[in-house]
Amino acid sequence: MNTMTDMFDFQKNMEAFTKFFPTDFTNVTPFKAATDLAAKYREVAVEALNKNVELTTAWMRDAAKDATSLLSTDVSAPEAYTKKAGEIASAAFQDLPSRLFAYAEVAKKAQTELMDTMIAVTPRVVEEAAERSKSVAKTAAKKAA
Repeated sequence: MNTMTDMFDFQKNMEAFTKFFPTDFTNVTPFKAATDLAAKYREVAVEALNKNVELTTAWMRDAAKDATSLLSTDVSAPEAYTKKAGEIASAAFQDLPSRLFAYAEVAKKAQTELMDTMIAVTPRVVEEAAERSKSVAKTAAKKAA
């Protein structure tokens, strides 16, 4: 055999390599766990997004109601208009911390759900990956012998 003229048989080597590893990754534990985790992340993200939209919509509805009441105030009496604008602004500033806290609660809930999911999934993934590694090592040892 002349190594200078013989071609490297890529196909043959890939076939030998793939005997040890699955080509369908949907049932392989680490990949399945990753897709399950990604599904949970998407679910939590969509839930948080919808809740944020609800909070924002309520806030905008209240702002529109306040703007409508201000615009319905008699402009010919500047003192009354100024007083009404000050009341609305004061109420809005007093309401601001509770509104921002509501957004923070949504974020906290999402983070907690994701961390709980990670904590629950991690030991199972590690165990299953270790079992899979042992199985692959045994298979490789049998085929090598």
